[in-house]
Amino acid sequence: MTNDPTLINSTSPDATLVNNASSDATVINSSAPNIETGNAAATHNYHTDVQTRTTNNTEKSPDIGDVIKARFVLDELLGKGGMGSVYRALDLRKKEAGDNKPYVALKLLGDEFKHHPHALVTLQREARKTQELAHPNIVTVYDFDRDGDLIYLTMEELKGKSLDEFIENSNTSLSLAQKLDLLQQIAQGLSYAHSKGIVHSDLKPANIFVTDKNTVKILDFGIARAANKEIYEDNFDAGRLGAVTFAYGSLEMLNFDSPHPSDDIYALGIIACELIGKQHPYQRHNAQQVLADAIVPELPPLKNPLLRKLLLRSIAVKRTNRIQTAREFLKQLKFARRGIKTLGSIAALLIVALAGNFGYWHYFGKHEIAFADLPIASQTSFNQYLQEAELAMSFNDLQGAVVNIDQAYKIHQTQAQMLKLRDKVVAIINENLATANNDETRNFYQQQLQQLHAYPAFATVKTR
Repeated sequence: MTNDPTLINSTSPDATLVNNASSDATVINSSAPNIETGNAAATHNYHTDVQTRTTNNTEKSPDIGDVIKARFVLDELLGKGGMGSVYRALDLRKKEAGDNKPYVALKLLGDEFKHHPHALVTLQREARKTQELAHPNIVTVYDFDRDGDLIYLTMEELKGKSLDEFIENSNTSLSLAQKLDLLQQIAQGLSYAHSKGIVHSDLKPANIFVTDKNTVKILDFGIARAANKEIYEDNFDAGRLGAVTFAYGSLEMLNFDSPHPSDDIYALGIIACELIGKQHPYQRHNAQQVLADAIVPELPPLKNPLLRKLLLRSIAVKRTNRIQTAREFLKQLKFARRGIKTLGSIAALLIVALAGNFGYWHYFGKHEIAFADLPIASQTSFNQYLQEAELAMSFNDLQGAVVNIDQAYKIHQTQAQMLKLRDKVVAIINENLATANNDETRNFYQQQLQQLHAYPAFATVKTR
């Protein structure tokens, strides 16, 4: 993990602050009195082979070897995040019990952030939220506590490095497939959080950990927000913190709109660009600047058009143009990863079918035959086209559905499932046209219907 400075803003958040702050800082708004801190000095002598720590109102920063809560010996500083520092710590209780894994990760709230009026409740809710998010790609949190003026939580021990370090030091040695594996794990963890109604709200490489076994762990749910306000009984909204990392914050976050899973998708798309190509697509400009200056994103050089489309839809500045959830992102990522191979296989099968069955196809052109009587290679190609069409429909990619339906139609023109799917596409476009609320939208859908007739499968279909 690497340094990720925290800025404390003493005024209400505004656009001026956004445009002048460090792009990688988690900025937190603070306008209320400090929380209470411990003021009783106490010297602890817990163990003969470790140093001691004195708790007093001078708020001395902990050192390696200090003991927290008579139990956790700080062993190594793993890094500093938006809300504090994370250490590798020896759990004396586990050691005394003979546990073969006595180390944990211990997160200490930073000196600046712990004086925020909502600091204590924020870290407590991070522990609670993360405990509820039991997923292999989300860090496991054990407990939340305080030791005098120190507020901390304990997590599973993590061996590896944060994603920002990983990108900087290991990226060149990874294949595209390995990078996409990591991206897929991030999406899986987010998808699970989104299914529980939780938006991370501060996703960035510094808050993602890659273990030595290349397993992704998402950290720092401290300012995560509930998309459903009824999830938490305490009614505390982390949006009160005004916290955001500008280089990864969506336009809606910078405008302090209600939380939405697509906020995480914007950050995930930028992370994907950095992971694949080591470059921020907007040169680390925040979303407000991108919109105002009409900055065109620079994507990593990719031969796969499906992956390029996925990245573009993920980093769309306006929410209405962006992928909405991690589940949808994950589905499209999987489709993109296998799409090129699938299309290549289909093309190969078609070549074989056409070359080996020319006479059969010549006959077929003049006589209608049952689908079951087609060559096996032709049936396989047809079914693969339909599967791709149905998958495209599942994430509202009508153009992709039309192209694949048309390819299936060229193999067999009366297969019932293909005709049903074709009619469904037409019905969707007709419905969109009927419900259009302005001339511009209405003209767009009318053009879509006209363009359909360019495809043989849709040439004779009646439209409104």
